[in-house]
Amino acid sequence: MQKLRNVEYYFKVLFIALFCSGVIIGCKNNSGSDHLPPKVMQKALLDISLAEAYCTMVKDTLHKAGTKNYDSLSVYYKEVLDHHKISQGQLSSSLTWYKNHPTELDTIYSAILPVVTRMQSKVGK
Repeated sequence: MQKLRNVEYYFKVLFIALFCSGVIIGCKNNSGSDHLPPKVMQKALLDISLAEAYCTMVKDTLHKAGTKNYDSLSVYYKEVLDHHKISQGQLSSSLTWYKNHPTELDTIYSAILPVVTRMQSKVGK
């Protein structure tokens, strides 16, 4: 039961990451098919969701447990984008494309779930 709650938490974080990415980056209307390939998008979204989750765990005098540290989050976003060698514009246009193609986005989420489950099992040991 606890694992199910953790998986649900990671999916919520992933959804929030996707939503926040669109808000922070500013979604552009892109009617073309210029988007990141599914494997790249999957890895980027996984790292963004982990960054989102981690920024809520950082505690200091200004940020209590469970609140987002947006200063840290912006640094994490930049590191994720640099790591995957993608720009904010590429991520933004890809988010828009995948938003307009929910079947492909669902495929990406389906591929992320086993990765998150493996991560959870390693943490639980």
